[in-house]
Amino acid sequence: MPTDSHQDRGKRFDEIAMTVRNRDAGQCMRCNLSESEVRLSVHHLVPDTRVPEDFDAHLPVNLISLCQKCHGKMESMGISTQLREIGVNDREELILSDTERKALNRRLSNIEPEILNVKPVGKEESREFINADFGGLVTDQPELSDFSQE
Repeated sequence: MPTDSHQDRGKRFDEIAMTVRNRDAGQCMRCNLSESEVRLSVHHLVPDTRVPEDFDAHLPVNLISLCQKCHGKMESMGISTQLREIGVNDREELILSDTERKALNRRLSNIEPEILNVKPVGKEESREFINADFGGLVTDQPELSDFSQE
């Protein structure tokens, strides 16, 4: 994976964020308020600044839709607590369906490569992210190494 994509917040992230909000039915995953009632943002379960460069922090499996109030509350929670808060028992639930992933990758392929080194989102890459043990890299989230077992 190119190292520049792990911190990018450009057009690729915008497309992925839109897909995540659609996957989450346009609702905050914690309080279920809809985007017609509140502004939704996309939250990284594992903070992008804590994900090693050989992983893509912006995979949909690492992102959830939250309203601003819930987003602030979730920032300080460990990964296991975050998943409990949103009612997700298995991170596989956050992997895009084949249809969602294909539609996203079609949109990503339309981003001009001169502007951004765009790579598609893969199901296998999502599973590798779920099963990764980031060890002590995320010191403020002690449950991180446990998330592959949930």
